[in-house]
Amino acid sequence: MAEQTERILSMDSESNEASSVEASGTSSIIKIIAIGLLLTMLVIGFLQYKYNLITQVAMRFLGPPQVELKETFSISDANGIFDHATFQNMLSVHVDADGWVDYQAIKNDETTLDAYLQEIANADLNTLGRDERLAFLINAYNAFTVKLIVENYPLTTIKDIPSEQRWDAVRWDLAGSIVSLSQIEHELIRPNFVEPRVHFALVCAAIGCPPLRNEVFTGETLEAQLSEQSNYVHQHATWFQFNETKNELSLTQLYNWYGNDFVQAEGSLLGFVSKYSPEVNQHRASIDPNGIIWLPYDWTLNDTKNQIPR
Repeated sequence: MAEQTERILSMDSESNEASSVEASGTSSIIKIIAIGLLLTMLVIGFLQYKYNLITQVAMRFLGPPQVELKETFSISDANGIFDHATFQNMLSVHVDADGWVDYQAIKNDETTLDAYLQEIANADLNTLGRDERLAFLINAYNAFTVKLIVENYPLTTIKDIPSEQRWDAVRWDLAGSIVSLSQIEHELIRPNFVEPRVHFALVCAAIGCPPLRNEVFTGETLEAQLSEQSNYVHQHATWFQFNETKNELSLTQLYNWYGNDFVQAEGSLLGFVSKYSPEVNQHRASIDPNGIIWLPYDWTLNDTKNQIPR
């Protein structure tokens, strides 16, 4: 009997030892998996940081030119007003409230657009004060872009047009001077106005760019319109996303391409974003500016045929 009891106790001891070994093995596996996950997260974070850094450096040399923003004109410099009624008639009929453009309809009635382009050619910029001049330049840029698309329509994207015929083509008559779209943006607007919100108003005919308004910009309404455009951008996932749990900020590539403009105007990128996002403003101290994720830029044409949820 004693021998049997001893055998049972021995078996229990062996069983407990086996269970202990098994538990220890399971615990080790869990630790290895946890360490592996942690290392993976660290590597991903590091790669994201390096990607953002490399992207920023590349954009400095390969992206839009860096310019010093300054105010060249005063509202009181001149008191002329340019009448954009012709363009307004076209926009109100062929552009919806979310910025989708019926290019086919504009192509079928191109005379209205051409009439407005002629009015732009005949304009006298010297009669326009600061706000009226900036509104004129934004409208002209957008009208020229619409004309470029209509000339080549149907298209899938503006990038279907040969590069030499796009932004750098010196062909547009602006108040008697022949200029390119790039010159309007980088030479006539950015160096003469401390106004990075223009990047939410100048439209490149892509889904990834902010919507084309179905109303013209005017000197009288410019401030309200630029504020509306900026608010719209920061309320739609196409251009702005913020995960409060992770303090993870995702922004349109416009912030990447023209980052220095926003910094010059507000001191920092996050400082500018905070003006239009209460969530970012609240968590600003916890957001890593080097960890910003740049959202994919959709170059698909902003045609009514290509409508998607913003």
